[in-house]
Amino acid sequence: MAGKPRHQAGPSAPDVHATGIFLNAAGDVLTARHAVRDCSAVYVVKDARVVAARIRAISQDHDLAVLGTALKPYLSATFPATAQAQSQGVFAESYAVVQRMSNRASVVFNGLSEPDKGELSLLSPVQPGASGSPVLGGGLVLGVVVERVATGQISPGSTTLSQLGRSMDLQGVSRVKAVSTEHVKDFLRSNAIAFTESDEPQLGRMQAQAPRAATLSVGVICG
Repeated sequence: MAGKPRHQAGPSAPDVHATGIFLNAAGDVLTARHAVRDCSAVYVVKDARVVAARIRAISQDHDLAVLGTALKPYLSATFPATAQAQSQGVFAESYAVVQRMSNRASVVFNGLSEPDKGELSLLSPVQPGASGSPVLGGGLVLGVVVERVATGQISPGSTTLSQLGRSMDLQGVSRVKAVSTEHVKDFLRSNAIAFTESDEPQLGRMQAQAPRAATLSVGVICG
């Protein structure tokens, strides 16, 4: 996308390329490295506001990046203080999809997490545009979506989930790779970026997680 995006929401608003997560009250946003690495300019969108962003930190070990923004979040991420070893129902979806979900107030989970040796994989239907999305369990951010891994009858390989093209057909549930919260927190600590952690669930067991995802998430635009 060339040029500066419009600063209005609505039908003419720019398409988002990926998703990000508010980290702290300063407006820092966590996203996938591949979604911003080769951009000549980066913007973030939240509700009716689009602002320029700057890359504050990029991980050399994991598909992670942090953007500095002028946005002031209503709510920012809380990461679990200790590793989550068990499989559980989780919610993960792109900013663009979660903003227009008609049943958002009732969606508790839409995927299943499968922790394995410090990594995190999901069985999830997320589509291109979901890179950088939070993986929510109990309202806590358990990881960050980075790619969709082909399984079953599909040819081997993986697909990064930034917006790669409208013609792609990735319907149905598939295995999705996420960077686990332990790797995320190590990256943030090494770059002195503030974040919050707690083992207290942020939502009740059967409370909808989609609204929290909508509040935590921003759209990322590669200019």
